[in-house]
Formats: sequence, C-alpha cells, structure tokens
Amino acid sequence: MGEPWPRAATDLLAAAAPPPMDSLAGAVGPHAMAPRALDLYAVVLSASSLAAAAHSLVSALTVDFGFTRASIGLHSHGRTRLLAGSQLDLHNLQADLPQLLLGAMDEAIEQGISLGWPLPEAVPGADLIRLEHQSLQRQVGGSVATVPLGSAGEAFAAVTVERADTAFDAAQLARLEQLLALVAPALRWMHQAGQPWYQRAWRESVAGVAALRQPVHRRARRVLAALALGLLFLGLAPLETEVGGRARIEGARQRVVSAPTDGFVKAAHVRPGDRVHAGDPLVDLIEGDLQLERGRWTSQIEQHENAYAAAMSKSDRLAASTSMARIGEAQAQLALVDEQLARGRITAPFDAVVIQGDLSQSAGAPVRQGDTLLTLASTAGYRVIVDVDETDIAQVQPGQGGQLVLSSSLWDRQQLRVDRISPLSKAVEGRNVFEVEARLATPGPQLRPGLIGRAQIVTGRAAPLWSWTRHALDRVQLAWWSWLG
Repeated sequence: MGEPWPRAATDLLAAAAPPPMDSLAGAVGPHAMAPRALDLYAVVLSASSLAAAAHSLVSALTVDFGFTRASIGLHSHGRTRLLAGSQLDLHNLQADLPQLLLGAMDEAIEQGISLGWPLPEAVPGADLIRLEHQSLQRQVGGSVATVPLGSAGEAFAAVTVERADTAFDAAQLARLEQLLALVAPALRWMHQAGQPWYQRAWRESVAGVAALRQPVHRRARRVLAALALGLLFLGLAPLETEVGGRARIEGARQRVVSAPTDGFVKAAHVRPGDRVHAGDPLVDLIEGDLQLERGRWTSQIEQHENAYAAAMSKSDRLAASTSMARIGEAQAQLALVDEQLARGRITAPFDAVVIQGDLSQSAGAPVRQGDTLLTLASTAGYRVIVDVDETDIAQVQPGQGGQLVLSSSLWDRQQLRVDRISPLSKAVEGRNVFEVEARLATPGPQLRPGLIGRAQIVTGRAAPLWSWTRHALDRVQLAWWSWLG
C-alpha cells in the first residue's frame, strides 16, 4: 500500500509550488515571476477598497521580497498622493520623507519608465533624469527604485521600493515590472470604481469619443453628426408654437324654445339635426282644454249681452253698466284663450338647425309653462369654442390665428381667428380649461352645429425643444414650490 492520500497530495503541492523568493536577485529566474505576480494579484483582489488593497500590497512587498520599505502613490489630475507605505506616517505628509517619495514617483511617471538609484555599472538609460531618486537615496540610504503603473501609455500610480543592499540593475527592474503587471489593472479598476458618478460618466464619455475617432466607426460619426445637427435645429430654430385643445362648432345664435303654457305634447314635427326655416312648425300642443275654455267664455259673453239688452229695455242703468263690465271681462278672457290657442303650434323664429330636443316619442307627455322643448342654432353663421388648458391660456390672445380640424373631415383644415376668451374656467375630464371663442374665416356648407374636432392656435415663435419641454418644466417648478411650502 502507498502512503496515505493527504501526505501524497501535500508532497505534490510542495513540488509544484515556486521556490521561496526573498529578493529580486538573479538566482531566481523569470519563470518564478508569474506565480508571484498571481499571489500579489490575489492579495489585491481580496481587499474591499483601494486603500485596503494598497496597504496589503505594500505589506506583501515588504514581507515576501525583503524590501525595507514599499510605498504606492496614486496619480490623478497632474498630482500624486500617497495611498500607503510601510513604516511611513501618512498623517504627516509634509515631512521630508513623504515629499521625497512623491518626487521620485512623479519623476518616474513623467518619464514613463522605471527608475532606480544608485546606478550599477553599464546600465542602459543612464541619461535619464534621476534627481528625485538621488535625493531620496541620500535620505534613506541603500538603493531605491520606482515602477510606474498604468495601461495604454498612461500611468495612474507608482510603486517605490527601498532595500539596503546593492543597486537595482535593468534585469531586476524588469522583474519588478513583471511582478506588478497584474496588480496595475486591479488597482486601476478599484480606483475607477471608487470615483464619483460624474467622474465615471466623464471618463466613459471621453473613452467613447476617442473610440469614435477610429476609421471603423465612420458611419457612427455620421449618424451622431446628423443627430447633433437635428438637436441644434430643434434647440435654436424659431418655429411657430401652437396651443391646442378640443373644439366644437356652435351656431352664432342659439335659441331655446320653451312651452308657452301648461299642456300636453300633441305632435313633434322635427328632430335634432333637422334644418328648419322661419315659420316652420316645430311642436303642436293639445288644445282640447283651451277649446272648452273658449266655448265657456263665448257663452258668457252672450249671456252678458242678453242681460245688457234686458236692462236697457227696462231703463235700468245700473244693471246695464254691470252687464257691460262683465261683457268686457269675458271678451278679455276670450282673447287670452285665443292667444294661447295660437301658441299651441310652436314655429321656428328663424332659419336654424335643431340641435337638441327629441319629442317624437313624447306624444301626450305633460309639459309645464317654461319647460325647454327644443334648442335651435342659427345657420347664418358659426362660432368655434376651443377648450384651452389653464397652463396654456396665458399665451392665447384675441386676434391670433389658427386651424381647425373636424373629426368628420380630417383632411380639411379650416382657418380661424380668436375673438374672445372666457374669464372663468370650468372642470372638464379632471382638468381646468378656459373656453376660447373663435370665428371661421370661410365657413363651409358641410358645417353643422355640434361637430367636434381639434383646434391649434398659433401663439408665437419659439424653439421646438423649448415648446416640447415647457409643460414638464412648469410642472416640475409647481411641484418644487409645493414641496417648499
């Protein structure tokens, strides 16, 4: 039997693990950088924030690689600030050491290359500027090196390490860059994730604009240019602005036909929608009771005339005067009955259209004096009543023009002009509206009172974008005032 599984697995893992690395000495070849870089990458990703990741990184560099100090700084908007440093007091950044560290980081970031001091013999790039690194090395002793971190040719951070032994040569700087290759994008992601939303939006916008400059996005550039021109036109072009509302046609004159006396409906000669001429019969009332009343007063007159003749034959002046007075009273009552009989047939007072009142199914129905029977609208002229919302009424003035489109003829646009604005509002379908009275320029023969449609009144000129957003802005302002109390 072989060894137990746990011991065998432990041996296999030990054999696969990279050799321990306490420095960047040449004894450890480049093949060991990838596992170490993954270890640092895991250390950074295990942190919950950028500051925690920076502290974990400098601690790992100090403990695992034998550096006496490791520091990391973030470069943003042309300046660098220290994020973390081992054996470094970040609460006193005005001290000499933090300022020297920041100077060394800025020096490496501005030149875009890893720098170290002192220089070993025959090192390439000896002509690079290392003044800040020299000052830092004189302060801390030993040797120092700085590696800028970034992507796409743009550095956003830098790592400065210090050790007490020999200077960093080119190979060691290259290994240090390899060691931090995976750490750089992780720190950049954390930095970007911790930025305010407006900075992230600006960064994404700049990146999008830069991507549009590529030749493959030529069509997208053309589309965006067309959209920008369209938006510019909508925001600046002074086009006509219109205020709309529901409209209805009414006659220039309207007359309500009422019952002249108490009675009953005998016959109705018209229905809503019928056109009538002046003098045409509209409604007949039952006149049976009036005929009886007329016969009674006629007989009363005959009786009083006979009494008057008898009094005159007897030379009774008092009785004759009394009979004469009663004859006058009876004649007045008879004239009243005749007048009521004449009113039993209701006729049209002018040429009109019946717009309300259907009595065709009301034969025999009782009516009282003053009850509304029919409503007539004159055909000699029309007026348009437009319901304008209270948020738009301030823009409407008498004399303004517009157009009317009726539901019965959608392709026929008729010109109108505002005559009068009602000073009082009324509630219609849950909103307050004002009635605007307008007249048609050329009334057509197809018009009828009661037709409905929609009217648009031209109130001036403004940019379309402002016209479309004005209502929303007004309601936001009203809500703001209401919230403020």
